Amino acid sequence: MILSCALDELQAVGLDKLSLRAVGKRAGITPMAVYRHFNDKADLLHALGDHALAEWQRRVQQIHEDELGPWMDAVTLTFIEFALGSPALFDAAFVLKTRAERIYPQDFTAGRSPVIGALTARLAKGQQEGAIRQGDPLEMAIACWALAQGLIGMHRSGRFNLSREDFNNMCLRAVAGILNKE
Repeated sequence: MILSCALDELQAVGLDKLSLRAVGKRAGITPMAVYRHFNDKADLLHALGDHALAEWQRRVQQIHEDELGPWMDAVTLTFIEFALGSPALFDAAFVLKTRAERIYPQDFTAGRSPVIGALTARLAKGQQEGAIRQGDPLEMAIACWALAQGLIGMHRSGRFNLSREDFNNMCLRAVAGILNKE
């Protein structure tokens, strides 16, 4: 309940104005009750980051496509929906410094990102099958993620005058372009 209220508060006031006191008020509990769970704002942000990353992983685990192309499309569309449908969660997972964020390359090579790990493995398999271009699969996975996140950031800041369907299709084409053979 506290994390849900913290996400609502984060969405309403932004990171700079987020306070444990306001989260407690939104949750209907005393500020001291919030401090029983979190020592400070940094602890709360870490918990939000962990929660958001777990939610992202849960959504990706619900994708049951076997082939690389359809799986990539589903992950990309899920990423867009996560960003646009749950912006506070998305920001906690991928934008804010929460101490839960994954750092390249060490966290990815150590397997701390199950989604990037799955993507990297699928890309390596696609390379072995000759279905996609050659290259470092982890770097290709990061490039796909960075491209999608960049396009989403531009969309969220009003840089595209596209329908949601057109935006989705543009993102799918852009991500596929990274993987296609030259």
